[in-house]
Amino acid sequence: MIALKPFAIAFCLPLLFALPSQGADPDDVKQLRDTRECAGCDLQEANLAGAYLRQANLRGADLQGANLNGADLQGSYLKEANLEGADLRNANLSDANLDNANLEGASLKNTVFNDRTIIADKWRIVQRLVTQGVEGQELTEADLAGANLDGADLRQANLEGANLERATFEGANLSGSNLNRTNLGEANLFIANLRNASLSQVNLQQSSLRAADLRETDFTGTNLSNADLAATYFGSANLTGANLSESDLTSAILSNANLQSSNLEDANLTLADLRETNLTGAILEGTELRGADLSNADLGGVSLQGAVPEGVTLRNVDLVGADLSGLNLTGTDFSGLDLSNINLSQANLSEVNLSGANLTGANLSGANLSEANLSQANLTNAQLEGANLSQANLQRARLQGIQVGGTNFCGAIFPSGSEFKCGRN
Repeated sequence: MIALKPFAIAFCLPLLFALPSQGADPDDVKQLRDTRECAGCDLQEANLAGAYLRQANLRGADLQGANLNGADLQGSYLKEANLEGADLRNANLSDANLDNANLEGASLKNTVFNDRTIIADKWRIVQRLVTQGVEGQELTEADLAGANLDGADLRQANLEGANLERATFEGANLSGSNLNRTNLGEANLFIANLRNASLSQVNLQQSSLRAADLRETDFTGTNLSNADLAATYFGSANLTGANLSESDLTSAILSNANLQSSNLEDANLTLADLRETNLTGAILEGTELRGADLSNADLGGVSLQGAVPEGVTLRNVDLVGADLSGLNLTGTDFSGLDLSNINLSQANLSEVNLSGANLTGANLSGANLSEANLSQANLTNAQLEGANLSQANLQRARLQGIQVGGTNFCGAIFPSGSEFKCGRN
């Protein structure tokens, strides 16, 4: 291995940093700097910060991701140029021609336009929003698709009906804003502040709201399917009728949220905080609930078919009439819960704690209750046909009207304290 001496490293590092950014054609960068004639050039990710490019011919040039911060582009010809994701902050584009140029995702804070700059109106709006804020801007039904609004102050903005598809709002402040009926499909709202905002009937399909503040926000009827909602704060949010199917809600905070009649089919709620959440009528089929906290949640009439609830916390949960049939609920703590008329047929309930639970009219047919704790449980009129209660603890349990047939009580402790002997008929 060749070891570089300290003076060699110190000499080489400045040269390395002076090289054009990866992606740009070095010859094209040199040509642009020398001649300012570079139509159709490959200048992707080129470092042109502060460059003198007045009257430059950049028609059709690929400047995707280029750094043009503070560049002098006065009078430049950028017709049909690709400036997607380019940094144009502080750049001077007075008298420039950007007809049909692609500016999706471009940073436009403090960019200079004048009345002779040829550019689509939407990009002038974006520049004003990120530079001056929302005051005085008419944004209802506005087309801001692909706009870079990262860090913008959009508090109390009225964006109702706007097209915000693929727009980015990283770290933006949208608290109290009206976003009803907007199209935010594939938008990026990472760590954005949307507290108290209204997003009713919005398309947020495949968007990212990771770690965003959505407390007390209205999402009634909103489409959040396939959205990235990991670590998002939904505290006290209204998600009534929202579509959250296949969304990632890992570690999301949904405490006190209203998810009534929402669709959470195949969503990932691993380690989510669902305390005191209203989930009545919600669809939770195929939902990943490992380690989720559902304490004091209302699950009335909920279907959990195909869900993965292992390790879920269910303290004081309303499960009256819920369908938990066929689920693996091994080791779950149901102690003291009202489980009347619940469907637990074919469920794996081995080693569960059902002490003091109300299982009146419950369907436990075919369920595995081996080694379950059913002490002081109320099993009046419960269906136990084909259930396995081997080694179960039924001390002081109420068994009036239970339906049995093919039920396995081998080794179970009955209400009187006596043990059921295996092999008895």
